[in-house]
Amino acid sequence: MSDKEAIDEQPAATRSCVTWDVEDPIQKEITGILKSFQYDIMGIISLGRDGVMRSLTADRKVLSAVPFRAELVIAFLERFKGSGMEEWNKKLEGADGTKTPEEKWFAPDDDILPAPLPQERLDEVKNGSEEHKERLRKLLREKENYVDSSGVLD
Repeated sequence: MSDKEAIDEQPAATRSCVTWDVEDPIQKEITGILKSFQYDIMGIISLGRDGVMRSLTADRKVLSAVPFRAELVIAFLERFKGSGMEEWNKKLEGADGTKTPEEKWFAPDDDILPAPLPQERLDEVKNGSEEHKERLRKLLREKENYVDSSGVLD
C-alpha cells in the first residue's frame, strides 16, 4: 500500500494532519526510515542537532539511529511548518548527519538528546487505567518494532 493509499484510508481528522507531499521521493524515504525504527511505547523520535534521527526510550537510550543527509533534515522539518517549532527548526539549520561519526549515532553527546521523560509520566501510565494499558499491550502485539523498555505494562 502506498503512503497516499494509507492516508486516504485514515479518518478525515487524521488525514488533515499530513502537511507534506506524500508522493515526494524524499518524504517517502523519511517515512521508510521511520517505519524501520524500533520504538519504545514511552519513548520519542528525535532529530538531533547533529543531523541524526533517533528513536529513544523514555530514559533516552537510543534504539534506532539513521544519519539524515541535509536534504532529509530539510524535508523532515517541512513536516512541521507552522507548528510552533520554528525555534527548534532554526537549531537544525545546516545539520547533516552524514558528517556525524558513526560511533556518535548510538552514543551521542548529552546535549544532543532531549531530557528524559519524567518518572511521574511513567508512573501515570503504570498506575493508569487497565483500558489504556490494554491498548498499549495491543500495540505491542500488533507492531513487532514496539517495545516496553520502561516496564510500564508489567
